[in-house]
Amino acid sequence: MLLSNAFDPDPRVHQEAASLVKNGYDVTILCWDRDYKQVPFEIIDGIGVERIYVRSTHGRGTTQMLFLFAFWLKAFVRGLSKRFDVVHCHDFDTLPLGYALSVLKKAKLVYDSHESYIDMLGNIPACLKKAIYRTESFLLKRADMLITVGEILRQSFQARGAKNTCVVGNWKDSSQFQFPQEDLKAERERLNISDDTLVVSFIANLGYERQIPQLIEAVAGLPETALMIGGKGSCQAMAEQASRQFSNVRYLGYVHPSKVPFYTAVSDVVFYGFDPQNPNSRYSAPNKLFEALASGKAVLTGDFGEISRIVREEQCGIVLASYTVEDIKKALSSLMTIGLGEFTRNSRHASEHKYSWQKASQVLIQSYRQLG
Repeated sequence: MLLSNAFDPDPRVHQEAASLVKNGYDVTILCWDRDYKQVPFEIIDGIGVERIYVRSTHGRGTTQMLFLFAFWLKAFVRGLSKRFDVVHCHDFDTLPLGYALSVLKKAKLVYDSHESYIDMLGNIPACLKKAIYRTESFLLKRADMLITVGEILRQSFQARGAKNTCVVGNWKDSSQFQFPQEDLKAERERLNISDDTLVVSFIANLGYERQIPQLIEAVAGLPETALMIGGKGSCQAMAEQASRQFSNVRYLGYVHPSKVPFYTAVSDVVFYGFDPQNPNSRYSAPNKLFEALASGKAVLTGDFGEISRIVREEQCGIVLASYTVEDIKKALSSLMTIGLGEFTRNSRHASEHKYSWQKASQVLIQSYRQLG
């Protein structure tokens, strides 16, 4: 597997790799540690993790390409020294590297697109976007299998010429989201949150597109609610300030992925904010949604992508007409009035019977076996 982050660990990549190991595959992840913070080699749940060191930062824009090329070169040399039957590329920024390795090593090529990469890119020159799109279209037609996170995105790739496509959703194992009630109660007490308070959580990248300012203002105006925010990003300072300013806002700092299930279980409502105008929003089927389902929590989100369709179909939360402060306050007040019982039952049912990692893992393993 090829990955452009340091795997500390990446939840989706971890789940897929662990499932492959469990089913008899030997898996090594070559990943890019641009911060030099992780060990060069370790084994996690039977997965070999090898880190390639090229110092850089996130958010460099077009200049990041120079550092990406350096990672490709180092990973290419490392990859040539290995024996493998499949090269599994996580997102487009490892696909050209994976294609080259698959050709030289006569291996199968798997393209695992976690999102619409071209729509994720910010303000970069139009000519560069076009070049990336054309390169992706050229390479995805040559992949032996394409994996993605949702049906809408799968259909989009299929229309561009991808073959042998399947959906392996960001679905979760609900057993990993269950904790003793006394532990959850103790954590609420540590955070000075009373039992009768409606607790909203958002633990993810804290970018402005996540609608964090409106969420903070809405909760601050509802003293019978509390907000737990975790993560890093451009709104981190705002979250820290809100935690000092408002008695019902708690900033948790960076939350390691291994602790996300616990804090999801501590909460009552999982918020997911995104920019509905972002082209990527039409494909949105995020981790937050499936974490909420696995933990049996109500979901509060906007009207876009697969997330809004699933929330409506499963009746597991509220879809906001807009991300205004008033709409968020109205939704939270409604949840306090009608109660969470039905949403809790529906979320758990959806996770156990429809959106479980066990089902996603079966698709992954069956697709791998068909590679031959």
